[in-house]
Amino acid sequence: MSTLYIDRQGSQLNIQTGVLHITTPDGEADRRLPLKYLDRIVLRTDTQLSSKVLCALADSGVNLIALGGRGGQKIAQITGTPHNDARRRWQQVLTLSQPQACAQLDHGIIHSKVKRQRATLAHIAQERPDIRKPLFDGQQRLGRILDTLHSNAEGHTLDQLRGLEGAAAAMYFEAYFSAYAPALGATGRNRRPPRDPVNAVLSLSYTMLYAQATAACWSAGLDPALGALHTLSHGRAALACDLMEPYRPLVDLWVWQQFRQSTLRAEHFGHDGAGACLLNKAGRGHFYPAWEQQAHRHQRSLLRYARAMDKALMHGSPQAAWSHLMDQPADTAAE
Repeated sequence: MSTLYIDRQGSQLNIQTGVLHITTPDGEADRRLPLKYLDRIVLRTDTQLSSKVLCALADSGVNLIALGGRGGQKIAQITGTPHNDARRRWQQVLTLSQPQACAQLDHGIIHSKVKRQRATLAHIAQERPDIRKPLFDGQQRLGRILDTLHSNAEGHTLDQLRGLEGAAAAMYFEAYFSAYAPALGATGRNRRPPRDPVNAVLSLSYTMLYAQATAACWSAGLDPALGALHTLSHGRAALACDLMEPYRPLVDLWVWQQFRQSTLRAEHFGHDGAGACLLNKAGRGHFYPAWEQQAHRHQRSLLRYARAMDKALMHGSPQAAWSHLMDQPADTAAE
């Protein structure tokens, strides 16, 4: 299975007898792809397709992701027919309505995320011994957050856990951004809009990961809008946000490597009139193939996480999901 990226303005999609037909305005890149070989389609520019095509994609289980806005920060998604067992979503509601159950689940999510944040800094430190001090300090501070989580595994409230997660994020990003070349202008996390190349790529990568996490929730029979760590919010898939948190440090490391290896460079970016930093077409031509090379690992692992979470919620035992999260490796996605 694979992902198809549409980045040519005015492309048209049609489906005939199980085959997707892609037609470009100039006719130079017309393609034919059997739906059975497609896992998802990502639309990065204005594309023409009919309701018949949308229904055919949904019936075939092909995930359609449309990225809007100049920076691709807006997202619309069609994931096909969700899991038909409504009892799963009902049990999800019952379990996540209990603050203690949410706290148990959040503890595992945050612990796994912080553990991977520390592993990301350690990996970067191995390649950048010249800046080992800020990276080492960041690891030490994150270690103290982990000690706090260990010392009171079941006694933290939701607000306390969210406070620890926020503190860890501040410590982590202070160290993480020290590893980038000053010429990139990336001194800290910023978004809406991102103002430098690093934050532009982080935001786009998180958007892609969010789409994968949403699809994993639906596939596992869970409602992606009902989460534990992230509160209910209009238009936000809170559980998908929960699910992707332990993966953010893995994405952060991948983004750092793209700049470290010069796969992405300053000339791949530009700024609009509002000061937003954007990947240009040449940059997108580098980003999407590179993303696709490792995205399938995230998809498999996210689906396993979602299924483990579903099993725990069905039995009213978030502690089981917490144990599963705790057991995952710190430096790689679960395979």
